[in-house]
Amino acid sequence: MDRTYLEDREKFLSDAMRDMDEGLYDYVTVVLAEARLKHFPGDMDAYLTIASCRAGMDKPEEAEEIVEQWHDIVLDQSRVYEVLGDAYSRKGMTKEAIESYMKFVTLNPDTPASGRVSEKIASLQNITIEEEDGGGNEPADMLTDFHTITLARLYVKQGHLKTAEDVLSKILERDPENVEAREYAEHVEHLMEKKWGPVIDELDRWLNGLQEKREQ
Repeated sequence: MDRTYLEDREKFLSDAMRDMDEGLYDYVTVVLAEARLKHFPGDMDAYLTIASCRAGMDKPEEAEEIVEQWHDIVLDQSRVYEVLGDAYSRKGMTKEAIESYMKFVTLNPDTPASGRVSEKIASLQNITIEEEDGGGNEPADMLTDFHTITLARLYVKQGHLKTAEDVLSKILERDPENVEAREYAEHVEHLMEKKWGPVIDELDRWLNGLQEKREQ
């Protein structure tokens, strides 16, 4: 990930949380978040920060509307992963197709589009397992580790560090000698130790609360 983006993200989250703690919700929304959106259109952190400000101002309906806007942006932008998965699938590149489809599903959980793409993943996994079983391999673990490490990387890019840590922990429970998973787990741990890690977790809690409200 671009160093400039990471540095800007760290400063933005730190400043936003500090000003939100002081109740400066309008300032955070109009000055900080809107400025970030000009540089990084569709940025998750900016949208969740605005939603958090609306919630902090006791405007849950507006907060939910902001989250819905972000969901629409993510869905639109991530369709490229489904198109790419379809292309890989037509060429018989099963693992690459599954990886692309899983990126789409990760970015769009609990949506009709996610259900459709999940069916494509299930179909390709069945084909791969049948092919590899015939060759005397152990496809289930290989597919699981290959794709869950990819998911962990996606969670980190989205700022869901705790979720990424949980995914990597499960991989290492099954395979303690997995060097790639162990090294990436150390990287995630380092990120969580940085001062903006708690900021991301706080915004994530806001989002989860809004999601629960939607499902009631």
